This record gives sequence, structure tokens and C-alpha cells, in this order.
Amino acid sequence: MSALLVDIGNTRIKWRHQPASGDIKQGSLEKSHAPLFSWPNDVDVVVVSSVRDDEELTRLFEQCYPNKVNWLTSPILDFDGFHHCYSDATRLGVDRWLAMLGARKHQAGDLIVVDAGTALTVDVLSANNHHQGGYIVPGLNMARDALFNGTGKVRPFADETDDANITLGKNTRHCVNAGTLRQHHALVSSVCSEFPEYTLLVTGGDGQALAGLLNTGYYSDLIFDGMDSLCAGLFTV
Repeated sequence: MSALLVDIGNTRIKWRHQPASGDIKQGSLEKSHAPLFSWPNDVDVVVVSSVRDDEELTRLFEQCYPNKVNWLTSPILDFDGFHHCYSDATRLGVDRWLAMLGARKHQAGDLIVVDAGTALTVDVLSANNHHQGGYIVPGLNMARDALFNGTGKVRPFADETDDANITLGKNTRHCVNAGTLRQHHALVSSVCSEFPEYTLLVTGGDGQALAGLLNTGYYSDLIFDGMDSLCAGLFTV
């Protein structure tokens, strides 16, 4: 079975093509570029995860892959023994759910799953796949934009540099960038201290720097790994 996995985020689309044989290919693009992109032809099943409804992209994929597209806009109830903590599980972000499914493919036992993207999400998952809850805070770019756009004197100057670490800043750009990254580091460290026996897995576009600071592994494709679990369990052809 060949599969095309598509993750539609707030601003970008990430994709992974898993052919029946041969190498896996993947990439990303701006959402506005999707109609002009050369999408793979050799596809038996398409799984599309989307954090919001988008009529244009819905039409695009339905036209490219008629009767092959499986849309994921909310978690699937009772999949593979996963237990939701939300009273209405459909309100949990599908990206958070997929990241937890993907984390389970890499690690048994109790887990803390961090996705550092547009928002930073932290989810705690027990060894028997009970989602115990989590946290959501603004991602790095969102937090930095809020400061730069919402204040009068907190603004980056063109000649300022950022050392991409959490040491004390020596200019406004570094203070903001280091401060927001340190906030993320502090939040995740606090959760890890509360659940010391849990294994930490970090994913997301801004996750690599955070994983380095936390001295833990970085997993770039947890959402795709979760979608791959669904292909094996629900969407086989």
C-alpha cells in the first residue's frame, strides 16, 4: 500500500509520501502554494490532518485523489485503546492526539509529549494510553510577535543579534528570544519534575532547540508517525 500523509497547519503544509516500495519522500510548502505543487501520483490512500477547515484545500485533495482521502479534523474515539481525558474528545486538537500516537510508536511506558510549533503543547500520557491532560501556551514566534507588536519600546533593531540560547540578553532581540525560549524550557522542565518517571519526547518546528536545552531526543515527525499508525489500523486497502 502506498500512502500520502498530509499535515495542514496554520500556515504551512507538511507531507510524507510512503510508496509501496522505494524511499520515503517528504517536504513542506506554504498553504498558498498547494494548488501548484506536483503531488504524487502513486497513492492508494491519503490521510489529511487539518487543524481547521479549509474549503480550497478540501476541494484540491478531493480532486487529486477522488475516493482516497481520509480527513482527520478531530481525534478518533477509542482508537487502539487510547483513553481521552477531555469530556468531549472531539475538542482535543487532532495534532496533539496524533503526536501522542506517534510518540507511542517510539517509546513504551509513561510519556510527556511536547510539540513546539505555532503553539507549544505539553501532553502527559500514561503507559496504558490514558491521556492525563496537558498545557497550551503561545509558540515562540507568536509570543515574540506579541511583544514586538504589542509594546512601544520592545522592538528589535536591525543591528541586534540573537545568540539562540537562554543566557541573559545583551540587546532587546536577544532578551525577547532568550526569554521566550526560557519560558518554554521552564514549563517543560516543571512538568518533567512533576512526573520524573516519565520519558520526554519533543517534536515540532521549534522543538530541536528546546530538545537540546532539555538534553532529550528530538523527533521531527511524531504527527506523521501517528498518522502512519492510523494507516496500519484503519485505512489499509
